[in-house]
Amino acid sequence: MTAPQEQVGAIVLAAGQSRRMGSAKLALNVEGVPMLARTLAAVREAGLPLLLVTGGHEATVRAVAGDAPFVRAEAYAQGLAESLKAGLRAAPGDWGAALVVLGDMPFVQAETLRALAQALASGAMAVVPVQGGRRGNPAGFARSVWPQLMVLEGGKGARGLLDALGVVEVAVADAGVHRDLDSPGDLR
Repeated sequence: MTAPQEQVGAIVLAAGQSRRMGSAKLALNVEGVPMLARTLAAVREAGLPLLLVTGGHEATVRAVAGDAPFVRAEAYAQGLAESLKAGLRAAPGDWGAALVVLGDMPFVQAETLRALAQALASGAMAVVPVQGGRRGNPAGFARSVWPQLMVLEGGKGARGLLDALGVVEVAVADAGVHRDLDSPGDLR
């Protein structure tokens, strides 16, 4: 259970190598704004403290992110799990839970982030948005289950743990929870 004085934060994963895109995708413009800047703006609008996880294209990512607090995932090339673990290790001690926000999902709405954070603050061990009958991103986790996330490896996210943790599905009217931008075709 997340104690009321503990905060829900957002760990923004921005450490990927953008192999499918062919360039530092988080700096590419989406509707006139760099992809990562849109993602960070939603987190800020939701009122969540954030921690950015960098790795691949670090200088470019940091330039887009401005003064956002960050940690470098030294083993970022080994996959998403290593970036997640770097973020969890560096998260502030007063965070009782965290949303794991993907930097390449710039259409997730601040309202969705607030709803997920509220579910965590109300005691959920794990949360996930559901839109149109399908689970999306970002997922969120109470600090008490972070040790289970610390054993993930490679490109595996936490999807396999969600049901075991008794995930709370939060219904949202936000198609952005299904839309990540991985390739040039996704930008069109």
